[in-house]
Amino acid sequence: MLDLLLLNPPLSGRERYGNLAIGGSYMPPLGLAQLAAVARENGYSVEILDAEALGYSIKQTVNHIVNAAPRYLGITSTTIAIYKAGEIAEQVKKRLGKDTVIILGGAHISAVSKITMEIFSGFDIGVLGEGEETLAELLDALDKGKDTNNIQGLIIRKDADIVITPPRPFMKDLDRLPLPAWDIIDGLTKYYKPSVFGFKKLPITSLVTSRGCPGKCSFCNQGPWGKMYREFSAERVMEMMRILYYEYGIRDIAIYDGLFGVNRKRLTKLCNLLVKENWDLVWSANARVDMVNPKMLKMVKEAGCWSLAYGIESGAPSVLRFIQKYTTPEQILTALKWTKDAGMVAKGYIMYGTPTETEETMKETLELILKADLDLLTVNHFTPFPGTLDYTRAKDYGTFNDDWRHLNEHQIVFIPRGLTAERIEDYIRKTTWGFYMRPRIIRDFLKRFRDQKSALLLSKGALAFLMFTLRKTNNT
Repeated sequence: MLDLLLLNPPLSGRERYGNLAIGGSYMPPLGLAQLAAVARENGYSVEILDAEALGYSIKQTVNHIVNAAPRYLGITSTTIAIYKAGEIAEQVKKRLGKDTVIILGGAHISAVSKITMEIFSGFDIGVLGEGEETLAELLDALDKGKDTNNIQGLIIRKDADIVITPPRPFMKDLDRLPLPAWDIIDGLTKYYKPSVFGFKKLPITSLVTSRGCPGKCSFCNQGPWGKMYREFSAERVMEMMRILYYEYGIRDIAIYDGLFGVNRKRLTKLCNLLVKENWDLVWSANARVDMVNPKMLKMVKEAGCWSLAYGIESGAPSVLRFIQKYTTPEQILTALKWTKDAGMVAKGYIMYGTPTETEETMKETLELILKADLDLLTVNHFTPFPGTLDYTRAKDYGTFNDDWRHLNEHQIVFIPRGLTAERIEDYIRKTTWGFYMRPRIIRDFLKRFRDQKSALLLSKGALAFLMFTLRKTNNT
């Protein structure tokens, strides 16, 4: 009998990426792989079902779970997927009965725990914050009939009551965790793919080497990992990369840390180890414009880093201050130039429609982007997510449709006072078209058609670009 099934709910590309679905990124559920490893280490049989990667419907997902008949069903869910997770939980309860314990984890339940449990009756228990130690204690308590009220980091349905236990402190030594259970992720190099410009080599996968972020951005929710920064040691990161390289043939790793390179001592050690290994391996990561310098960029380039992505967010100083980014346009332009000088691809993320956005601030962003030394650009709609400062204050600055099913950064849910959805969309299209239609960007795009797989991904990306820039305004 299966002890634990861990589920990533079904979510279509359209729901996640809107008109950019064709070119979106779909990476393995690393959080579930880490939880699976912990459960196995404690003697439980585990299966991971990534219904999103498999393209399952809710019906197919429920049928799979019912056929597997696990004693415990663990579901991870973001805000955009929570209604589907809730529907699956209710259907599983009806078909398998109350003896199947359904546990919810992930960013959403950690941000808005009580109201989520009140809305969705199918969830028995929610795991708040980091889940590894909590899950191990919870499974042991459930098996032995112990009182779960004594376990930190839970929200529990007790008949008509909802009980929240004291928060669990964040793990300080991440190296204590077992290696992720990549072996039970179905099709690690088959069902997953990078974004259109998110790779240099294939096959590619993702890796998380730290948790938390020291930044204070008002729009960012660090989810279960919180803001306290912690990291795997350089030696442990190398161990994970070694397995991906030799056992799975991975040649490109997208490091999905909220912010990479915070600890320069660890970064230096990791880069030295990578240079010593001399693998045919490249990688990319996220950085802050105010935390890089030429020496650091030269070092990561020599260690195999081919691309760094920066959260530029806006070209307007007033907006950057309001969202607590605390960077300046001058720092942005300098960091991008340094990145290019080091021989790496410079990627940027911006968003339009923040609470204090105006016609003038949007112009400032457009002007900065068109003169910046950028290779790749992602333009998002500002979206206040649960667990962020902006989620709590959005309605003070404009109209906000806070229906969780629409919070995906690819449709307008918030309109600041003095602007319209149409003007925001106009700048999103104008910026995207103006950036990518420049001769240098087109030339670089065509150079990337190296082989059949690359050509297929890039062709889909070109189609996504056309659908994105030619779409009608999509606000809710």
